[in-house]
Amino acid sequence: MNKNLLFLKRKKAKELHEKGWSNRKIARLLLTNKGSISKWIKLNESETLIDNRGWKKGFPRKYTLEQKKEIIQIRKELEKENSYFIGSEVVKKNYENQIGLKVSKSFVNRTLKEACMVKSPQKKRKGLSKYMKYPQRTLTKLGKSMMSIDFIGPKYLHGSNEGVSFLSCKYIRPQKQGIVKRVTGQTTEQTIKILKEIWKDNPIPDVIKADNDSAFGTNLSHDKCIGKLALFFLNLGVTPLYIAPRSPWNNGENEGFNSVFSKKFWNKLQFTDEKEIDVKIKDFNIAYEKYSNLISNNPETNSNAKYIDDYTNINLENKHVNKFKTHIIYFLRIVRRKNEKGSNKEYGFIEILNQEIKMPKKLINLFVFCTLDLKSKRLIISSELDDGSLKEIKSIKFNIKNIIY
Repeated sequence: MNKNLLFLKRKKAKELHEKGWSNRKIARLLLTNKGSISKWIKLNESETLIDNRGWKKGFPRKYTLEQKKEIIQIRKELEKENSYFIGSEVVKKNYENQIGLKVSKSFVNRTLKEACMVKSPQKKRKGLSKYMKYPQRTLTKLGKSMMSIDFIGPKYLHGSNEGVSFLSCKYIRPQKQGIVKRVTGQTTEQTIKILKEIWKDNPIPDVIKADNDSAFGTNLSHDKCIGKLALFFLNLGVTPLYIAPRSPWNNGENEGFNSVFSKKFWNKLQFTDEKEIDVKIKDFNIAYEKYSNLISNNPETNSNAKYIDDYTNINLENKHVNKFKTHIIYFLRIVRRKNEKGSNKEYGFIEILNQEIKMPKKLINLFVFCTLDLKSKRLIISSELDDGSLKEIKSIKFNIKNIIY
């Protein structure tokens, strides 16, 4: 296309857009595509007269070759410091802090890729959670602060048959902090001990997300009973959220953090014994805190935040529902199929605290969001609609046996 004609088309596109024409209609008139129109209408007066077509290959249009060299140098310096975190986001933030200029993540990533300093990430499959009616918008509205917990391991030291386990704790909001602590076993007692240590200096969250491990308070041997950890949470005012069984991606924040821990810490370093692990894991937690503050711009801790020392006079094993600081427990569940598909006996079901609850066939393979109210002794089962609201499907009487009403 002639350069002057290109400039005229851009100018005309902006004029028609201001008159209320749609991009499709403008594209038809100017004999071009909608993608070009959407770009042109965003240009300012001077940008409409710039033609970057035919730019020499290998030379950046917006950035300079000197900036490329600076970005590569920052990456090399991070490697010399044996930093745990040296990815594109970290390099970008360090560049902006040191040089004082803004650059795009795509430019940094492209520069590092050209220098063979990064690998191309695998493409993620999108759309599955939406298809299954995963209640993402509901989860984002649960409490002002949320944390997730998970066990890592057991992992094994060279020449040892005794496994080493860790408790992984990931703040989801408003901070993005991650903390890993070694535990002597994947038990309720160790979980409570580590959380008490963490919550001395880090705020207690409103909601805590966990899987259905027996140590976390579900899948107990008795029907309709909750475990010691759930009682610990309820007495602190922390609402437990138990994810769907066999669906670790429901706890994706923690799974991602666990992957970082394995890749950057366990697989990268060598240890002689557990004492050395404890020393080096402190460095990892400090490094991750710096990384999180750099990348996520973590906000200041709320002045109203609570810490474990604020609950010194409270019985954290109390079973009286009227003394709980919260009386709600959340469950995410996938409706499973019972009996042969298409048969007269086919129906859907979910299982909560070893109690099977019948569900409509049309919900099979879809998510439901369950709210257990200990005070009213009711379990409300809902699904999330397209607008983010919850539609109640079922409400049943649900009495927890080891709670005193």
